[in-house]
Amino acid sequence: MKITSLEIIKVPPSWVWLKIHTDTEHFGLGEPYLENHPETVIAEVNRLEPFLIGEDPTQVEKLWKVMYESGNGYFGGPIKLSAISGIDMALWDLAGKAAGVPVYQMLGGKIFDRIKVYRATGGQLPWAVEPGQPYSAGKPPQTNLKANDPEIYREAARNLVEEWGYRALKMHVSPGDGLEATSSVDQLAEFFAAGKEGTIEGGRNVGVDHVDLAIDIHNPNPAIGRQLIDALAPHRPLFIEEPMPLERVDGLAQAIEGTNATIAAGERWMGKHIFFDALSRGLLSVVQPDIAHAGGITETKKIAIMAEAAYAKLAIHCPLSPLAFAAAIQVDACTPNFLVQEHNEVNDTRPTEGRFAGQTVIGAGFFKEPFAMDPAGFVSTPEGPGLGVELDPEGMEKIMAMPWQSARG
Repeated sequence: MKITSLEIIKVPPSWVWLKIHTDTEHFGLGEPYLENHPETVIAEVNRLEPFLIGEDPTQVEKLWKVMYESGNGYFGGPIKLSAISGIDMALWDLAGKAAGVPVYQMLGGKIFDRIKVYRATGGQLPWAVEPGQPYSAGKPPQTNLKANDPEIYREAARNLVEEWGYRALKMHVSPGDGLEATSSVDQLAEFFAAGKEGTIEGGRNVGVDHVDLAIDIHNPNPAIGRQLIDALAPHRPLFIEEPMPLERVDGLAQAIEGTNATIAAGERWMGKHIFFDALSRGLLSVVQPDIAHAGGITETKKIAIMAEAAYAKLAIHCPLSPLAFAAAIQVDACTPNFLVQEHNEVNDTRPTEGRFAGQTVIGAGFFKEPFAMDPAGFVSTPEGPGLGVELDPEGMEKIMAMPWQSARG
């Protein structure tokens, strides 16, 4: 089996997919994308294509090294690694299809039959959109609750647990990178406390003893990050995500010094080396590589192994399409230190009729067999070869007729 061509597919609302063609009936799918930089990553995929034509797609490690080392000594970076990530997903999909087994089987075998997923929550009630539409195409349900009031955070969390069936959530707050944010620290902690109360209330109403709630504080100044950690830690979040600027690992060390809170980071870190830096310093309890940016399935699995040696858990960052989600599930299923899996709320729907009526479903319209969440908040690990998903022709025809935009939907 040899690679014959790479085909870019722009999938609404804003995704970029890659289809690797071969001289056989097999093809592979991946997601080479970087938020708000799709055309740049597409150009990098086109630059890498000549290195792949005529090669055996099952030689994934060899091709990863060839792509990474291309470019006269310029390694890594978000553009190159996002392109490699999408190609890598498609290569693993091809390798699995050629062998007739899921990717997780080729990575050591399945540990988890089901994968726990979480959804974002914040200061709005949740809503869903039709497959292929951006999240902005919908509107939150009307409510008398005021914005920026703890009660809206409580109600949003309760609703996602009680009505949508989630058993893990992550609250988003954005204090900014200025020191002025010190004035909002107490309020943000109050929002989190209210959200946690909402998970408890929703869980009680549906007979669930516990719902995990994490929080993403989105890269504040390290001094503010430290203040937020101190304010949030008594509420015991599942983890506190990215309490520092992105650029420097020592900024993370500054933000977390002396805390016993569970700290997570890594969604915008590219490749294994920076994760090794943070893990070797004992800075992380949770690693969050983005499978579409950090180097694909190949590099994400290596990061997970390093994290296991550092007693850290894996929670793959995944705010993109259901295809990246499917790739993440393959790594989750064979990773002993897996914790919980993110997905993008633009991809979940709640059918009112048919086989999935009343369930929260991820990837409807894209896949013949979308990921359906069970009453415990888990999705089943697929058994099919490669990434374990098969495109839905009718659904994709409808989706591809919708507008595509360059900004992440």
